[in-house]
Amino acid sequence: MSPTAQASIQQGLKDNPLVTIYRYEGVSYGFSRVGSSAYRQEAAELARDRTLAFLKQHLGSGVKV
Repeated sequence: MSPTAQASIQQGLKDNPLVTIYRYEGVSYGFSRVGSSAYRQEAAELARDRTLAFLKQHLGSGVKV
């Protein structure tokens, strides 16, 4: 996604209390895809942990991680 598109989305959602936007500096599209030349382990693990925490919070303790 282009920087312009990213900025537009962030601007449109910045005041929405239901939205949290994380930016992963220094990575490109596909940074969490293992085996990809774009793969960045540290950012991928952080994104995964944030996703799992979100799911656990909103789906309850029945979520196995």
